[in-house]
Amino acid sequence: MMLRAWIAGLVFALTGCNAPPAIKAPPGVEIEPLKTYSRLESWFLLKLAGVEGVPVAHAVDAYRIVYPVETETGEKLRASGLLALPRGVAPKRIVSFQHGTSTDREAVPSRLDVTGAAAAILFAGNGYMLLAPDYLGLGDSKRIHGYYIASEHAAAVTGLLAAARLLPVAPDGQVFLSGFSQGGHVTLAAMREMEAKGDRVLAAAPVAAAIDIRNVSLAAALEGGAPSHSLYLAYLAWSHAHRYGHPLGTVLTPEYAARVETLFGTPHDGKEIMESLPANPREMFVPEFLKAFDEGGAHWLLTSIDENGLANWTPKAPVRLYYGSADADVVPEEAMRGAELYRARGADARAIDVGVVGHDESMLRAAPLIFDWLNRLEADAAR
Repeated sequence: MMLRAWIAGLVFALTGCNAPPAIKAPPGVEIEPLKTYSRLESWFLLKLAGVEGVPVAHAVDAYRIVYPVETETGEKLRASGLLALPRGVAPKRIVSFQHGTSTDREAVPSRLDVTGAAAAILFAGNGYMLLAPDYLGLGDSKRIHGYYIASEHAAAVTGLLAAARLLPVAPDGQVFLSGFSQGGHVTLAAMREMEAKGDRVLAAAPVAAAIDIRNVSLAAALEGGAPSHSLYLAYLAWSHAHRYGHPLGTVLTPEYAARVETLFGTPHDGKEIMESLPANPREMFVPEFLKAFDEGGAHWLLTSIDENGLANWTPKAPVRLYYGSADADVVPEEAMRGAELYRARGADARAIDVGVVGHDESMLRAAPLIFDWLNRLEADAAR
């Protein structure tokens, strides 16, 4: 009987939470209350997600926020993201978390997917304002997603920060940046843009970030070491062809150019896409591209990949590059080489091995380490 009562109480706690209070949106911004996570629900969901060793101090109010974005070319767009606040206390700092690869525009933080909910609970549940952009081309943004186009997603991050800072509850101070996989790349792209404009960053903690894409990740992906590599490469070729105005047939064979246009131009989940692409990614590409890659020649896609890499700059704030030593999706050399290149220019950068784990598990292992580092930085800043 006691067990049944406990289960009934848990079910009530997980389903009976109050909705978040309404927030008055500043001009040009829309804010929609989504859900309040109780402390018990938050603790339970972190356990289910596999995040260990992180407390939950507060209930979490989650909102969808739609805000203006101006791209590097001056294009004015609307984008969506997640805003999460600790219930009942003033947030002590803004944390912006950038999600990993999504081929589904609805599988994003503002729809409270697993990543969005976990980030909200991890950070807002411990007193921080959490922001998580959906990125341009996902969520409410209907354009084609510019996969691994650095400036585009940096604009989505900084646009969301600008909108959030207009809220009365927004804390002052430097922003802490983190992100996973594609979101690690977005995190560093945003950091680069912010620091270039004089907006100081507290620190950045990317996980499984592709940094020197042209010289590290591209070579590894073309070998097909992970089932996801054909998806990543097709996604990149498709989005870069559309964004930079090149025919997809100049990169992919006629068969795969047509197939990829369908797979990414209409709704398909990641499993469907991977099953429709070859295990050997090189089979998708035209001989001209492979020859240029193998022999160090010229090709527009190689140029655009190189231009969107993040190896050739110097972070001003501390950077910790977390990675799993068994990650086949984003190889560990990315973090190790990135930290080495940044340190060579005088940056405070370290690569941190979270264990012999693969891609997704690396984020779960890194989460408590990132949380602890943020809290240490917060304590140092308060002194």
